[in-house]
Amino acid sequence: MFRKGQVSTEIDKGPFLFTLIALIVGGGATVLLFTLGGSEPLAIFAGIMVAIVTLAAGGVLFALLTDRAYIENGILYMSYLFKRKQIPIENIGKITLRSEVYYVYDKKGNAAGTINAKLTAIGDVILALDKSGVNFA
Repeated sequence: MFRKGQVSTEIDKGPFLFTLIALIVGGGATVLLFTLGGSEPLAIFAGIMVAIVTLAAGGVLFALLTDRAYIENGILYMSYLFKRKQIPIENIGKITLRSEVYYVYDKKGNAAGTINAKLTAIGDVILALDKSGVNFA
């Protein structure tokens, strides 16, 4: 779901749909509580609580949509939230795995970016990098 290029990570359908439904239901419940609840203190409190959960669901959905890694035209793209890094595969020095995060380094040893190791289809990206001769330390 939501692939970019031939070798790409994907978004899991379950968490995506759950978060999307939570966002829609939370938004609707917030509107109903504030419009139909009037000036009742309990309705205002519940509306504020549901609005906070709705905002959290929106943040999680945004993170789900932006957390990806893919290879296109010999370049590894890594993105998360507002950070997007890229490095040509031939310039990758090594990739290490620590705490379920792949750390990508260039040939000079400088950090080039990170990839979440729990992404769906991350194996495809790692396999393509391995076939390209990238060193995994």
